[in-house]
Amino acid sequence: MLFGGFGIVDAYFAPVCMRFNTYGVPLPEAVEAYVDRVCALQGVSAWIRDALAEQDFLAFEEPYRLTR
Repeated sequence: MLFGGFGIVDAYFAPVCMRFNTYGVPLPEAVEAYVDRVCALQGVSAWIRDALAEQDFLAFEEPYRLTR
């Protein structure tokens, strides 16, 4: 995490990490490793899982759902 253990700054940046994944932003190796660690957190992974399970979406609005 950014300052040792998981903290408020990591919670703040979790949505930014999701956008990096959603938009396929190329990241430096260290940043990609951080994004992967954030996504692996229990709460964040549950958030991702539940969001992907949502069925009420239009493909043209959320095309990234079709590739996962």
